[in-house]
Amino acid sequence: MVKHISKVILSTFSVLLFAGANQALAGDIGTFTDILNKVDTLNCTQPEKIVDHYSKKLVILSDDKRALLKNRVKGYRQMMSDFRQMECRTQRQVLGGTKGKEVGYVLVDEISSITSKSTDTDERQHSVCNYVFNKENGSWKIVLEQCTSLPDYSIRPGDDALYYFHNPVY
Repeated sequence: MVKHISKVILSTFSVLLFAGANQALAGDIGTFTDILNKVDTLNCTQPEKIVDHYSKKLVILSDDKRALLKNRVKGYRQMMSDFRQMECRTQRQVLGGTKGKEVGYVLVDEISSITSKSTDTDERQHSVCNYVFNKENGSWKIVLEQCTSLPDYSIRPGDDALYYFHNPVY
């Protein structure tokens, strides 16, 4: 009986400790997800302002290509002029991450969607992205954005993103 009670207490303590660690992780990387959400909001409203959230040393890798931030800003600006009532949405699930004093990262599964009333446009992009942040002059900046395209479905916690990349389900 005492052994059983000890196991129950130990199990409960382990669950509480694990839950506390997850909440601490969520709090630590919440800063990064807030920055990403701000960038999402600015993309389709004021794309020129997204540069404030990126480092001067930024590297953007999309699949096997390197991209430039200035071209991304131009692309969003062009879409805003081409499309009427453009709406941008990003659904993001954090798969992991950590935050140190000067460097941190988040690994996310994200689906970006751009819709428009003028051309019946519905652009969707499903990716697994790694965002690396660096503290510059007291504020966090994105220094690396590395995204790999995936088929259009979500990765559930515990699933292996690379499995889906190498074994696509269409």
